[in-house]
Amino acid sequence: MKISPFWWHGLGSEKALEIAPAPLPEKADVVVVGAGFTGISAALTFIRHGRSVVVLDRGQPGLGASTRNGGICSGNLRVKHAVLKERHGLDHANRIYAEAVDAREDLRQFIENENIDCSLKRSGWLLGAMSQANYETLSREAEALNAIPGHDIEMLPRDQVTAEMNSPRFYGGMLRREIDSFHPARFFAGLLEIAEREGVVICPDRTVMSIDDDGSAGGKIVRLAEGSIRAGKVMVATNGYTGRQHAFSQFVRQRLVPVQSAIIVTEKLGRARVGELFPGMRSSSTTAHLSAYFRPTPDGERILLGSRSFDRLQPSRRTVIYLKRLLTDLFPQLHDVGIDYCWLGNVAFTRTHLPAIFTRDDVTYSCGYAGSGTVWARWLGRKAAEECLGMTNSPSVFSGLPPETIPFYDGDPWFMPLVTGYYASRDMLNEWRFGQRN
Repeated sequence: MKISPFWWHGLGSEKALEIAPAPLPEKADVVVVGAGFTGISAALTFIRHGRSVVVLDRGQPGLGASTRNGGICSGNLRVKHAVLKERHGLDHANRIYAEAVDAREDLRQFIENENIDCSLKRSGWLLGAMSQANYETLSREAEALNAIPGHDIEMLPRDQVTAEMNSPRFYGGMLRREIDSFHPARFFAGLLEIAEREGVVICPDRTVMSIDDDGSAGGKIVRLAEGSIRAGKVMVATNGYTGRQHAFSQFVRQRLVPVQSAIIVTEKLGRARVGELFPGMRSSSTTAHLSAYFRPTPDGERILLGSRSFDRLQPSRRTVIYLKRLLTDLFPQLHDVGIDYCWLGNVAFTRTHLPAIFTRDDVTYSCGYAGSGTVWARWLGRKAAEECLGMTNSPSVFSGLPPETIPFYDGDPWFMPLVTGYYASRDMLNEWRFGQRN
């Protein structure tokens, strides 16, 4: 079993994403810290507005969450429309979910306009209800979302859901036909190639130590172990991979919780067998609090499944066993299949579980995609860059004040085992109910 992302091997090797070190320029109009979907999308926006751009990353570009995700382009929001309506009113809830439509369409148009070969497909997304109560909640949510242009949602009762997903586990489901899927590493490779071709200077293996004011000259000085660079503007796009070692990241890391997830990919099953389990070839997830997401790989030969992780650095046997058990709970037919890949990755949450764009001390931040960065990172990277330049007539609904701090927290999510245990107990109750009724 390989303990690196399936997506990297689909490119040939991890080396396909690596770029050669570039000399550190003395100055730039804009410095972007973080070279994932957010940072490179922002950099491309800056340079297309005539600015010189340098992107710094403490590792190689894209080898964090950008190429470690499941490739489901849902633009999902962790907070339900009904909850947002109760907290902020119907208009604000509709604006948030309407922006998700815009973000998905922006990603699709960008891929098509730039001719990026990344297996983009309007696969749809099935959210499987793990209880009858979940199904009823989803039905109310579907009604609210279908009232917002751009949504194409149908509720499938239990006797119809198997036509889309051949699993005995669901009480029905919400089918969202407007959702895409893609190959994330191929998308990132295409994005990186475009940025380099248009003149973005990308400097891998460069760790930022501080971002200081440039005195009477204005702008900022970005300090690294290898030197410094003067910048007119700075944007931080580190998200779930924000480091804990240096002072510059303290403000954002006190407001952002990195949550680790793990993904497995099966051995080759063949298109026929995968097609029997996924008749609609949809991407899918569950309504469990510790949700699993799963899909056929773009070639239709394997199944990918992701959920929580028990590890910090490398996947353990415990994590693989846990994910395999989730897979066979959904598809008992797969009890005998082998696992060819398993890897880890970080997603990042704010206290509200909503993304955020904000500015502090003339540094712009975009973060907190809560596991849906395949869509939000590209969109909010672009929107943050436009707002940084003062060149947007349509700011993001997520732009505003910084997220609230998290008490007794400075980047180490020590409380996550407690949170995970709480949600696991609630899911166990759902499992018990399922067992009682079947």
